[in-house]
This record gives sequence, structure tokens and C-alpha cells, in this order.
Amino acid sequence: MTVHVPTLLLMIMVAGLVMSLSVGAVANWRQRDGMMYWAVGLAMHGASYLFVIQSDALGEFNAFLIYNLCRACSWAAFAEGLYQFCKRPAPRALIWTPAVLAIISFVLLFDHLVLRIVSTSLLGAAQVLLVLSLLWQVRHQTPGRGKYFLITGLIVALTLLLLRAVKATQGDATVIVSLTTSNPIQAISSFAVLTILMLLSIGFVLLSKDRSDNLNRMLASRDELTGLANRRWMREVLTSEWSRATRSGQALALVMIDIDHFKDYNDQYGHQAGDDCLKQVAQAIAARAARAGDLAVRYGGEEFLLILPDTDLSDVQRLAKNLCQSVEALGLGHLNSPSGRVTVSVGVAVQSEHLYKDAESLLRAADEALYRAKHGGRNQVQVALASLSPGAMAPRPSMKLVRLIWRRAYESGNAVIDAQHQRLFSDANELLNAVFGDQPKDHLENLVQVFVADIAHHFQTEEAIINKAAYPAAAEHAKCHRDLLAQSETLARRYRAGTVAMGELFEYLVHEVVARHVLVADREFFSSLNAS
Repeated sequence: MTVHVPTLLLMIMVAGLVMSLSVGAVANWRQRDGMMYWAVGLAMHGASYLFVIQSDALGEFNAFLIYNLCRACSWAAFAEGLYQFCKRPAPRALIWTPAVLAIISFVLLFDHLVLRIVSTSLLGAAQVLLVLSLLWQVRHQTPGRGKYFLITGLIVALTLLLLRAVKATQGDATVIVSLTTSNPIQAISSFAVLTILMLLSIGFVLLSKDRSDNLNRMLASRDELTGLANRRWMREVLTSEWSRATRSGQALALVMIDIDHFKDYNDQYGHQAGDDCLKQVAQAIAARAARAGDLAVRYGGEEFLLILPDTDLSDVQRLAKNLCQSVEALGLGHLNSPSGRVTVSVGVAVQSEHLYKDAESLLRAADEALYRAKHGGRNQVQVALASLSPGAMAPRPSMKLVRLIWRRAYESGNAVIDAQHQRLFSDANELLNAVFGDQPKDHLENLVQVFVADIAHHFQTEEAIINKAAYPAAAEHAKCHRDLLAQSETLARRYRAGTVAMGELFEYLVHEVVARHVLVADREFFSSLNAS
């Protein structure tokens, strides 16, 4: 059976345009999810064959020039879309230079058929490799199945382009360039292109859908205003932690928190100020949920809850007392509060030695302790009476409340960078122990100063190393360093001036600098270090 290649080309063109319209219909430019770029890329890829079909009317040079221009720009659009989807700055020189070179080489080598096919094929392969390399880098952070469709489509495209270059050097250049001639090579190529377009369009739509589903799941478990866990998620975690504590015999602490006189605050300062107050208090509370198993919850209205596994009474009392001080140190003015500032009341309950029969009993005990704190004068910590039994009060000296643990999986392969990363972990642990140990403010200020100085020294050293390793995104990484360091220094100054709480400063240093930057962003240059 003979396959009619012009009909296949028409099918590819129609399929590309239909898939482009489908992707474009669900794209939202304001969301910056890359789908609009992807729709443009599919449209240009499909439309390129229109000019091939019209080569007799346009002339071979004009038809194939526009064809190559559309193909090169379509791959550049795919790259732009994927970088936007991944929320990464697009390296436009890397994206568009191959497209420009493809057109230049086509014009200069038009009369040299083999060289023209080889050069345009290899430049197209370079564009595909750029998209494939980014997708491979983010495969672990990208949820769902869409990435596998994309990777498969890109590998097929890369293989096709490389085979095209090899076939041209073996004397099949005339057959390759005759896109409208029915022959086995063009038939196989056309089927491959159709498959590639389907895989790329389906893959990107699935990629976007999987991300939306993941975001919806997260939003379903998060409070929209504060970003803390909501009651639905709290129920699941509390049930799980209760079962684990019951099996292991470890303590489980609950901390119930209520903002004092919050209704009066809302009435006097307005709902916008009330929302801002809730967010700042929530941030201070979240800073106390620093371990992997801890959970900070917006329980409802102005009430919050901390679930702290493996935490005994002495540790949770220190944490609750520190939280009260940190909220008051926020300096949110409140005329109807005895202290003139926003404060919180805290109730604590600890499951130990089977004091409570179930999780609901433990939760009610924390709520009752909170009730006593509110009616006993507010801005204080009260402990559930059952939790004051000897078993609950017995400390476990070997247990540390919060500690960042360095693991081999965090290593970059560079001894200097790894040593400095471990030093930042040590700084964070030392500061945290001092915070929960009720150390005086001057001691905390000294620890913060050391922490920020170590961050600055590390950033400077790291930039020198990644520049020497020729890391492509070194400039963007250095800018990120400058922003992080500037904010760290600003918060440190505000803490010394008493205009920001230690909770906010600590959360930024540990969560933004150590957790998000050191453990996530820095991983992007590990491959460059290993290659050098």
C-alpha cells in the first residue's frame, strides 16, 4: 500500500492547528502557565506545512525559508512556554539563537543541499535538547503523567532530526527535501511528526492539569487567608499522629491559641487590619511548627492550633510562652487590650502515659486550658489539668524540640559548599535552641549577626565557585543571593530595633534561605559542579 505523503502533510497541518486551538482555548495569559506559548508553537509547527504544500506557487526558496522559520520559531515557543510553566527565567539567548542560526544557515547554504539539511537538523536538535534538558531537571518537582508524554515526544523528535542529518550525509538528501513526494522515508517521517505533535499537545495539557489538580488539593487543605492548614487537614493529621503516638508511647502535644479581644480589634480598626493581624499572628505561629511532623492550623476565626508530635510538657510550655512573647513583640497596637498591643491566650494539652482516651479528648483538654487562660486574665499559658500529671511533666533530656538534620542527599559534591551549607544548618539550630531556651535578646542578636554574616560569606564563596564551573544561570543565582541577603539584613536590623518579631526573622532565615534556597535552588547548579 502506497501512502500519499501530501495527504499526510495536510493531516499534520490540520491536526497541529486543531490542537493549537484546543490548547489556546484553555490558556490564560494572566496565569503565565506557558500554555499560550505552547499553543503558538503548535500552530506554527502545523502551519509550516501549508507553505510546503504551496511551494509551486511560492517558489522553492520562499516556501522552504518560511517552513524552516516556522519550525525553528515553534521550538523556541515550546521552550518559552516550558520555562514559563516551570516559573524559571527564560534564557532567551539559548532559546532564540538556534532559530536565528537556522534561518541564516538556510539562506547561506541553500545551494548546498546536504550541508543545509545537516545544519538545520542539528540546530533543531539543539532546540529540542534545550526543552528536554529543562523537563528532565524539573521531573521530580513536576507532578503527574504529562511529563512522560512530553519526554517521549521530545525524544522521538530528537531522534528524527538526528536521523535526518545522518540520512542526508548518506546520499538521501534529495528524498528528504522532497516533502511532497510519496516515498517510505517521507511517509515514516510524516507519521513520526504527527505522533510528536500529539504527544507534545497531550503532554502539556496533562502537565497543566496535573499542576492544577495538585494546587486544588493543596488549597483544599489550606486556609486561604493565612496559608496555614485548615480543620479538614488538621483532622487527618491529628488522627494519624494520635495513632502513631499511641503505638510508640511518645508524647503528643496540642497548643490551642486565641487572639485576645480580636472582635474589638476588628470593630475598631476594620476588617482589612483584622486580616493583616491574623496573617502576622499566623506567621508567628507557623514559625513554631519547624519540624517535619509539626502542623500549624487555623482552627477557626481567630483561633489557631499547633500539633507537635514527640513533644513533652516542659518543651511545649517553653514554646507556648515564647509564642506569647513573640506575638506581643509584633507591636500591633490595640487600644482595648490591657497591654496596648495584640496578645494571645494559649492552652496546652499533652498526651502521655495514656492520659486521654482519644484525640478528641486531647483536643477538648487543650480547648478547656485555653478557656482558663482567657478567663484568667489573657496573654498567658494554661496547661490542661490532666497534663500536669507526673508522667506528662517528666522531661526527656535526649529529645530536641527542633533540629535541622544534614543528610548526604543534600551534598553538592563540592567540599567547600557542603561545609558552608552545614555551617548554616548549625547556625539555624543554635539560634532555634536559644529562642526556645528563653535566652536574652542581646544573645539572640549576636547569633543572628553570626548567621547573617555566614550567609553573606557563603553566597560570595558559592558565586565564585559556580562562575568558575561555568554554570549558565550564575548571574540569576547571584541576583537571588543579593535579594535574600538584603532581606535578611533588613529583618535583622528591624529585630534589633524591636519592630519585627524573632518568629518572622527566624522563619525567613530558615525557611527562605536554608530550606528553599540552599536545599532547593542550589541543586540546580550541582550538575555544573560535577561536570567541571
